[in-house]
Amino acid sequence: MEQYFVKETINSNNYQITDPETFKHVAKVLRHKTGDVIYLVDTTESLFAATIKNVDQEQNLIETELEKMTTASSEMPVDVTVACSLSKKDKIEWITQKSTELGAKKIIFFDSKYSIMNWKKNVVEKKLLRLQEIAKNAAQQSKRRIIPEVIYIDSLQKLIDYKAESSLVAYEESAKQGEISLLAQTLAKTPKSVLCAFGPEGGFAPEEIDFLNQNDFLSVGLGPRIMRAETAPMYFLSVLSYKYELTVK
Repeated sequence: MEQYFVKETINSNNYQITDPETFKHVAKVLRHKTGDVIYLVDTTESLFAATIKNVDQEQNLIETELEKMTTASSEMPVDVTVACSLSKKDKIEWITQKSTELGAKKIIFFDSKYSIMNWKKNVVEKKLLRLQEIAKNAAQQSKRRIIPEVIYIDSLQKLIDYKAESSLVAYEESAKQGEISLLAQTLAKTPKSVLCAFGPEGGFAPEEIDFLNQNDFLSVGLGPRIMRAETAPMYFLSVLSYKYELTVK
């Protein structure tokens, strides 16, 4: 069944869906009718089964009766941020979608020395709105309780402001040198929050790695193979999911 986010706290057993986009998708695209059930998530991350009682095509609203669900949250037990250097449009959108599906809480895009794309100031807002919508749709599809925040910063230096309890940088030279244990050692500590930075197609410049290391970012390898810029964040999120969600305690 479909899931939708609402922009308020639900405090009643009855709720009217008035958001134009949600109404259009439920009533006109999927053609739901009285008696059908959808799911709603409110601003407190509470999940409700919503039985449709009436679809008002003239007023563009849907009346529902709610049942609060006790289903366990699908969110990662740690707050995860992936920070990726700017790449081509389709890759940025793909990273946003798949990072959301795999559990990232925050997605940051930044400029770095070898970034193959640069955003002019007059297009940043439009691009972020597009990416935020992609994150919303992916969160609904994957039954998330939150919509990840998508952020853009215009320099690698500003990434320091977003440091987590464990801040990492995926560095291909570490992988080439056979470094495979630092990531496992870091995750064994079960930090409350993790951030990992990923370079562009051309990788990070040595001085960028030096800067991050000097600001408490640990360089880690992601196994013996060198991955594409858009693949590495997915590998990292999958490792975290296995470690924190699938491994028997």
